[in-house]
Amino acid sequence: MHAMGLGSSDSLELLKAVIAVAAADGKVSPTELAVIKALARKAGVAGPSLDEMIEHATVDAAARRDLFEKAVRKPERAIKLPVAAANTDGHISEQERSLPVDVSSTLGVRARRFQEIFQSGMAASSLCPTKRNPPLSR
Repeated sequence: MHAMGLGSSDSLELLKAVIAVAAADGKVSPTELAVIKALARKAGVAGPSLDEMIEHATVDAAARRDLFEKAVRKPERAIKLPVAAANTDGHISEQERSLPVDVSSTLGVRARRFQEIFQSGMAASSLCPTKRNPPLSR
């Protein structure tokens, strides 16, 4: 069983969400790329298809949002997945934080519930086997 407890369809959803979040700052770090490649293998995505997904998300903000919105169907997952994805390198930038914040605002998620989901996403990222840095304390 995968450390995050995801099946293959969930892996594809998470892969898309991770790509969208990783590309939020216009670049994909080596740590983020390692996570993307690990998830891509699990989801059965490789080679040119994966490269194209990453390139498209990196250069096109609308494509990032579209990729992310298609990846998640449930409000809690739409917030939790990008938080978990963003924290895989041990740091969540303002650009990476903006996606789950925007999603929660669009979906009408109250601030207290957002914080609960955000913390759940942070905890999920700590279970990722490719994560190299310990969780940041707040």
